[in-house]
Amino acid sequence: MPQNPIAKHRLEALVDGVFAIAMTILVLEIKVPDLLDRRSTAELLDKLHHAWPTLAAYLLSFFLLGLFWYWHHRLMAKILRVDVPVFALTLLFLALVSFFPFAAALMGRYPTNPVALMIYLPTMGLILTTQAANFALALHRGCVDPDVPEAEIRAAQQRNLRGCAIFFLAATPSAIRIGPISLIVCVLAAAAFFLLMRRAGIPRSRPAA
Repeated sequence: MPQNPIAKHRLEALVDGVFAIAMTILVLEIKVPDLLDRRSTAELLDKLHHAWPTLAAYLLSFFLLGLFWYWHHRLMAKILRVDVPVFALTLLFLALVSFFPFAAALMGRYPTNPVALMIYLPTMGLILTTQAANFALALHRGCVDPDVPEAEIRAAQQRNLRGCAIFFLAATPSAIRIGPISLIVCVLAAAAFFLLMRRAGIPRSRPAA
């Protein structure tokens, strides 16, 4: 069996740290409004009303990062060891997670700008796709715990592919705002993931005895 480049628990600690920082950074985009009249309730309410896109982007993005972390935690529980390719793909996944607060800040500050949407949605889609690909790679390279039942592995694969398919399908209305190419990409990606779901009984590679 190949030597691990890094212990699994150290990688999990790195993942937890990156997610904790990314989720904390999200709130920094919410600024306390400046008032001409510090005692004016009407002015403060008006400022807060205009800040609702930023607040909405924060809440949605915080919730999504929490889901991404939970999903990663569940998948890592099934992985016995981490080799170089799995580690490298995990780093790419974490790079996307680290970039997500910037995409969320753009979306909150410019909610009606298609460019902000064009950055936010692909970032989310890449996070989902990379996470699904990471588990598939670990499965292919025999890094998944052989004691995990086959049915549980197939169910995890199905959830991964279904999550990606639903995301791209749900993103199609927003893709229309961006342009026809984005719409085509979303439709094709959704179709591809739904097709892969039907072939989710991929044989599981096990480490050599």
